[in-house]
Amino acid sequence: MRARDLAIPTEVLQPETPALDALRTIAESQLPGLVIALDNKFVVVPASQVLRVALPRYVLDDAALGRVFDEPSADALAARLAGRTMADLARSLEPSEDRPDHYVDGDANAVELAAVMAAAHVPLVAVVDDGEFLGVVTVNKLIRSVLA
Repeated sequence: MRARDLAIPTEVLQPETPALDALRTIAESQLPGLVIALDNKFVVVPASQVLRVALPRYVLDDAALGRVFDEPSADALAARLAGRTMADLARSLEPSEDRPDHYVDGDANAVELAAVMAAAHVPLVAVVDDGEFLGVVTVNKLIRSVLA
Protein backbone atom coordinates (compact mmCIF):
# COMPACT_ATOMS: atom_id res chain seq x y z
CA MET A 1 0.00 0.00 0.00
CA ARG A 2 1.35 3.42 -0.97
CA ALA A 3 1.31 6.60 1.10
CA ARG A 4 -1.24 8.28 -1.20
CA ASP A 5 -3.65 5.38 -0.55
CA LEU A 6 -3.28 5.71 3.22
CA ALA A 7 -3.35 9.51 3.37
CA ILE A 8 -6.06 11.09 5.51
CA PRO A 9 -7.09 14.55 4.25
CA THR A 10 -6.41 17.28 6.80
CA GLU A 11 -5.66 20.96 7.00
CA VAL A 12 -2.18 22.41 6.60
CA LEU A 13 -1.64 25.24 9.04
CA GLN A 14 0.22 28.39 8.11
CA PRO A 15 2.90 30.02 10.28
CA GLU A 16 0.53 32.87 11.19
CA THR A 17 -2.19 30.48 12.44
CA PRO A 18 -2.92 31.20 16.11
CA ALA A 19 -1.68 28.43 18.41
CA LEU A 20 -5.11 28.25 20.09
CA ASP A 21 -6.65 27.47 16.69
CA ALA A 22 -4.08 24.71 16.31
CA LEU A 23 -5.13 23.26 19.66
CA ARG A 24 -8.74 23.30 18.49
CA THR A 25 -7.72 21.62 15.22
CA ILE A 26 -6.10 18.80 17.19
CA ALA A 27 -9.23 18.34 19.30
CA GLU A 28 -11.58 18.35 16.31
CA SER A 29 -9.48 16.19 13.98
CA GLN A 30 -8.44 13.69 16.66
CA LEU A 31 -5.10 13.42 14.87
CA PRO A 32 -1.92 12.98 16.95
CA GLY A 33 -0.35 16.09 15.45
CA LEU A 34 -0.47 18.98 13.02
CA VAL A 35 1.19 19.88 9.74
CA ILE A 36 2.62 23.36 9.25
CA ALA A 37 3.78 24.80 5.92
CA LEU A 38 7.07 26.36 7.00
CA ASP A 39 9.99 27.54 4.88
CA ASN A 40 8.84 25.63 1.77
CA LYS A 41 8.59 22.41 3.79
CA PHE A 42 5.88 20.55 5.61
CA VAL A 43 6.67 20.21 9.30
CA VAL A 44 4.82 17.87 11.66
CA VAL A 45 4.22 19.07 15.20
CA PRO A 46 3.09 16.26 17.51
CA ALA A 47 0.10 17.19 19.69
CA SER A 48 2.18 16.56 22.80
CA GLN A 49 4.57 19.30 21.69
CA VAL A 50 1.72 21.81 21.35
CA LEU A 51 0.95 21.06 24.98
CA ARG A 52 4.64 21.36 25.85
CA VAL A 53 4.61 24.98 24.73
CA ALA A 54 1.64 25.68 27.01
CA LEU A 55 3.42 24.37 30.11
CA PRO A 56 5.59 26.50 32.37
CA ARG A 57 9.31 25.71 32.10
CA TYR A 58 9.55 24.57 35.72
CA VAL A 59 6.87 21.91 35.12
CA LEU A 60 8.78 20.66 32.08
CA ASP A 61 11.89 20.40 34.25
CA ASP A 62 10.04 18.54 37.02
CA ALA A 63 6.59 17.11 36.23
CA ALA A 64 5.84 16.69 39.96
CA LEU A 65 5.64 20.48 40.20
CA GLY A 66 2.48 20.28 38.10
CA ARG A 67 0.69 19.38 41.34
CA VAL A 68 0.98 22.99 42.52
CA PHE A 69 -1.69 23.87 39.95
CA ASP A 70 -5.23 23.76 41.25
CA GLU A 71 -7.95 22.58 38.85
CA PRO A 72 -9.01 26.09 37.67
CA SER A 73 -5.37 26.89 36.91
CA ALA A 74 -4.90 23.61 35.08
CA ASP A 75 -8.08 24.25 33.09
CA ALA A 76 -6.58 27.58 31.98
CA LEU A 77 -3.56 25.86 30.42
CA ALA A 78 -4.75 26.59 26.89
CA ALA A 79 -4.80 30.31 27.70
CA ARG A 80 -0.98 30.20 27.81
CA LEU A 81 -1.11 29.78 24.03
CA ALA A 82 -3.04 33.02 23.54
CA GLY A 83 -1.21 35.45 21.28
CA ARG A 84 1.20 32.80 20.03
CA THR A 85 1.31 31.56 16.45
CA MET A 86 2.35 28.32 14.80
CA ALA A 87 5.61 30.03 13.81
CA ASP A 88 6.27 30.75 17.51
CA LEU A 89 5.45 27.15 18.30
CA ALA A 90 7.76 25.78 15.61
CA ARG A 91 10.62 28.02 16.81
CA SER A 92 10.17 26.94 20.42
CA LEU A 93 10.56 23.29 19.45
CA GLU A 94 14.22 23.87 18.71
CA PRO A 95 14.25 22.66 15.10
CA SER A 96 17.61 21.64 13.76
CA GLU A 97 18.95 21.89 10.25
CA ASP A 98 19.79 18.20 10.20
CA ARG A 99 16.37 16.92 11.28
CA PRO A 100 14.81 14.46 8.87
CA ASP A 101 11.94 15.52 6.65
CA HIS A 102 8.44 14.98 7.98
CA TYR A 103 6.98 14.21 4.58
CA VAL A 104 7.12 11.61 1.83
CA ASP A 105 5.90 11.42 -1.74
CA GLY A 106 2.75 9.54 -2.63
CA ASP A 107 4.68 6.48 -3.83
CA ALA A 108 6.33 5.87 -0.45
CA ASN A 109 5.72 2.40 0.94
CA ALA A 110 5.06 1.30 4.52
CA VAL A 111 8.74 0.85 5.33
CA GLU A 112 9.56 4.37 4.11
CA LEU A 113 6.70 5.81 6.17
CA ALA A 114 7.83 3.92 9.26
CA ALA A 115 11.42 5.06 8.75
CA VAL A 116 10.40 8.74 8.57
CA MET A 117 8.21 8.43 11.67
CA ALA A 118 10.96 6.71 13.61
CA ALA A 119 13.78 9.02 12.52
CA ALA A 120 11.79 12.23 13.05
CA HIS A 121 10.00 11.04 16.23
CA VAL A 122 6.60 12.03 14.83
CA PRO A 123 3.26 10.19 15.04
CA LEU A 124 2.23 11.15 11.52
CA VAL A 125 3.86 11.97 8.20
CA ALA A 126 2.71 14.43 5.54
CA VAL A 127 2.17 13.02 2.05
CA VAL A 128 3.14 15.41 -0.76
CA ASP A 129 3.08 14.81 -4.53
CA ASP A 130 4.70 17.40 -6.80
CA GLY A 131 4.37 20.05 -4.08
CA GLU A 132 0.67 19.25 -3.51
CA PHE A 133 -0.28 18.25 0.03
CA LEU A 134 -2.42 15.09 -0.08
CA GLY A 135 -2.89 14.46 3.64
CA VAL A 136 -1.20 12.59 6.46
CA VAL A 137 -0.55 9.00 7.40
CA THR A 138 -0.82 8.35 11.13
CA VAL A 139 1.15 5.70 12.93
CA ASN A 140 -2.13 3.93 13.77
CA LYS A 141 -3.23 3.82 10.15
CA LEU A 142 0.21 2.59 9.10
CA ILE A 143 0.17 -0.19 11.68
CA ARG A 144 -3.35 -1.25 10.68
CA SER A 145 -2.26 -1.45 7.02
CA VAL A 146 0.79 -3.54 7.90
CA LEU A 147 -1.28 -5.94 9.99
CA ALA A 148 -3.98 -6.35 7.33
